[in-house]
Amino acid sequence: MAKDWRVAKGLLKLREQINAQYPGRKKDSDGTIGNAEHSARESDHNPDGNGVVHALDTTHDPAHGFDSYAFSDMLIRARDSRIKYVISNRRIASGPAGPQPWVWRKYTGKNPHDHHNHVSIRYDVSYADDETPWALDGAPAKGSPSIVHAVENYIPPRITLRVGNIGKDVEYLQRMLGVKPITGKFDKTITEEAVKAYQRKYKLSPIDGVVGPKTWKHLES
Repeated sequence: MAKDWRVAKGLLKLREQINAQYPGRKKDSDGTIGNAEHSARESDHNPDGNGVVHALDTTHDPAHGFDSYAFSDMLIRARDSRIKYVISNRRIASGPAGPQPWVWRKYTGKNPHDHHNHVSIRYDVSYADDETPWALDGAPAKGSPSIVHAVENYIPPRITLRVGNIGKDVEYLQRMLGVKPITGKFDKTITEEAVKAYQRKYKLSPIDGVVGPKTWKHLES
């Protein structure tokens, strides 16, 4: 393991913003530089030739507001061009330079990343050390040269929502369904039942309480 190393500045900015937005979150599975297991194989947790680490792990802690699954979905929707790839809950999605950019694929690695998510940043220093604030509201940051879809009328694609999801997408859904109070938490007793009632009313099979492409399309039509 390299003695002198540092984390890419773009990832430090991301961690700074996460900590500010979720001050009470647990950090048990947080990580940057790899352990002995990582050092024995190719990994973005290992310092590159310049001593720079290009990976950040952030603990899944929905009980304290930080749902790393939903957060990872939000990162992929925002399409920040600094991203190399994101791994979360047995899924992996590449950034603009990878295969099938911005599309979740099945992840079959040894670690399912269900206790934390993994964000790798691109190696080019213009990306790795870009400290432009990340868009953590699910949409690209306006005016940022590092964000490929930073246009005012950009609408990120809707993700599938189900019990356990939290965040602004859930708030938006609750407003559309008339759910009160607006909590941003997809609960089983109120939000899921409201979704099922909507699906039942408009014959959107299956009536499963999951907001997928068919239900989103009907809601937003």
